[in-house]
Amino acid sequence: MTSLPNYMADLSTPLLMLILISSAGFMIWQLLKLRQKNMLINAGHFDEDYSGEAKNPEKFMEPDEDALDEMQDLLDKALE
Repeated sequence: MTSLPNYMADLSTPLLMLILISSAGFMIWQLLKLRQKNMLINAGHFDEDYSGEAKNPEKFMEPDEDALDEMQDLLDKALE
């Protein structure tokens, strides 16, 4: 039966502790993130079905006159 050299046994304990502490920290972080999301859902600030996509993206393909006027004003101000 072979045993680990002393320096490897001395290294394995802190390494194992580091791995366990890191995994515990990650799990706590995930739980806090889930808790925050649930709090926002319960408060009505967050909808689980929200995808972030526009409902009618074709509407934004052609700018209207107000948008063009505003863009022209911004370009004029940038040139000053």
